[in-house]
Amino acid sequence: MADIFISYSRNDRARCTAIRDHLEALKVSVWFDAGIGAGSSFDREIEREIAAAKALLVLWTEESVESDWVRNEARTGKERSGLIAVQLRACQLPLEFRSVQAEILEEGAEGTDNLVWLNILNRIGELLDRPGLAEYARLREKGSSDDWKAWLSRYPADPLAGSVIDRLIESATPDTSQQLARERAKRAAMEAELGELTAASKAQAGEYASNARELVRLRRELDQAQSGQKEAEAELERFHTASGGKSGVDSGGLAGLGIVLENKVALYLAALLWVVAIRFCWEPLSQLIKGYGGLGDVFWIVFGIVALAVPAGLLTMKILRKRKAMADEEQLAA
Repeated sequence: MADIFISYSRNDRARCTAIRDHLEALKVSVWFDAGIGAGSSFDREIEREIAAAKALLVLWTEESVESDWVRNEARTGKERSGLIAVQLRACQLPLEFRSVQAEILEEGAEGTDNLVWLNILNRIGELLDRPGLAEYARLREKGSSDDWKAWLSRYPADPLAGSVIDRLIESATPDTSQQLARERAKRAAMEAELGELTAASKAQAGEYASNARELVRLRRELDQAQSGQKEAEAELERFHTASGGKSGVDSGGLAGLGIVLENKVALYLAALLWVVAIRFCWEPLSQLIKGYGGLGDVFWIVFGIVALAVPAGLLTMKILRKRKAMADEEQLAA
């Protein structure tokens, strides 16, 4: 339940809200009908809040003096001797309330050291048993450290005492307060920088993981190629042995092809190897030339050269050497 119940006309809700905010800044709890929930029983909730409030602040204007609700609420506050009246704009007050002092509070005067505002706070302080409330509002504008110390010694139990103590500590150690503010700003900057570095590290870690996966894939493909090359070498060795050659003996590399040299199948085989090697390497090579290639293209070019072009070149050289040797033998025989 609130300390203060405010009665007003809905046309003056903006001023009512401003007054509420300034009172709550002084640790005075306030209620007015803007807080009524949907579906609530309007009159019953108002009755509960008026009964629980220690004081009723009525905001008189030319509209509120015509409101039966405002009059009834003000009447209840007057009957309980807890009525505080103020005029937001000059108006003719209802007859039964003309005996209650209601000064004009100019717009924007709330929250300042305006005399009418201080008188309102003084009356609220009397009803809430907080006699230092008006003096606190006055000192907030121009109070010295000695003034605040005197206030604190007179009203140590006031809810605002903690704020006064913080003010005195800050005024007594301005260098420490400034240093604390600088350290807080530095800490905020460091936290922001740490956040940026963390985000960058996560992005870089993702890139490293992607590169590692690509290298693993290339390594697996290279192992497969090496395994295929070993199988091909073993098959060639078996063919070499079956064709009459001796395993491990270099006979120009064509001893097993002697049976086909006469019909030029070996030459056709070499030509086929060259065609396959060129076609195999051309696509990734063109990608590198255009600037679109990557590690995969380089791998396939190297693989094509090692697995196809080099054997084709060796085969061609050995065929030519063998045919030259055969031609020389024929000349000697002639």
